[in-house]
Amino acid sequence: MRRRTDRYAMDVTVELFASGESRRVGVADVSRTGMFLRVSPPLPVGEPIHVAMFFEGRQLATPATVVHGLADDDARALGRRPGIGIAFDRPTRHADTMFLRAVEQLLARRERETTSAAAPNLHVVIADPSTRMLERLSTELAAAGCSVATATNGLEAIGACMREIPDVIVVDRALPVFDGFQVIRELAQRSELRDVPVIVMSQDANDLDKAFDRGAKDVLHKPFGAVELVSRCCRVARVARDHERVALRGDLAEVGLPAILVMLEQERKSGRLELTGDDAAWIELSNGAIVGAGLAHGTDLRAIVFALLDRRAGASEPPGEFRFIATPPVRRSIAMPVTYLLMEHARITDERDARRAHRATA
Repeated sequence: MRRRTDRYAMDVTVELFASGESRRVGVADVSRTGMFLRVSPPLPVGEPIHVAMFFEGRQLATPATVVHGLADDDARALGRRPGIGIAFDRPTRHADTMFLRAVEQLLARRERETTSAAAPNLHVVIADPSTRMLERLSTELAAAGCSVATATNGLEAIGACMREIPDVIVVDRALPVFDGFQVIRELAQRSELRDVPVIVMSQDANDLDKAFDRGAKDVLHKPFGAVELVSRCCRVARVARDHERVALRGDLAEVGLPAILVMLEQERKSGRLELTGDDAAWIELSNGAIVGAGLAHGTDLRAIVFALLDRRAGASEPPGEFRFIATPPVRRSIAMPVTYLLMEHARITDERDARRAHRATA
């Protein structure tokens, strides 16, 4: 038969043995329990196969089983190549153990490269009934720079989202209490969560169309590896952020920062107020209250807001511009009313000015 050669990104070639024939195939992803191989048309689910991997000058082989297939049409819908997911059989020979050790080395190398890349800085809620699976996935996401909240059932997943709205939600189709599809439905009924992208994990290829029909932004077929998980989370989060709405923009020389904050409080707006100038800065609001702020220095929320007010009030250079990006409300442990902060800032400023005047006349 014709042999089709492809190379894995880490210079690993895999040879597939099935039905008495062999061919070299591309590897789309690797996990500790299996691989996704680029094969078209897919082999039948349940078919026993062998895979051989050429790794560091050695040929290592192990038996495996096809656990799911991705046909051409489904692959095009996902922007992926067709292929099969395989699960390695339990090792019974020394050769099988050597193969799995090589997979571990391959994953360790790839995880180092993933971690060294720019961290996506995402907050991810991930829900799976297997605590072992949760531990592995959360470790992989954390290694890539994500903060992670975990849940073992659908109700816990919704609770984790309500405690802190995530950038991405990853849920297993077969969760207890609320399954993955019910989680999507429940999230859609909450205004603050309905725009958060959801990725569904499943071992059943038939869940592909069902997941998208119910509002999922992507589907991960088990087994999958760390790189695929992180890249999918980054992609759907990036697409969601691209749809953020710039609701207000202007010149800070024309509209002062206090006036902007008061207007956002009165309208109970939620989003991110971004300020340009000597140092880029931002203030995050939820339902009109300030819940976060960032500046080149300082970590205390109150102190950062006061520093921004002082800087804008006393700047000799043009104060820059602002834009307000509307986003869903978030829950934070600290939420400060704008009016309170402005009054407190005015009081501190008056006291400081009075002390200066007293020293000048003394």
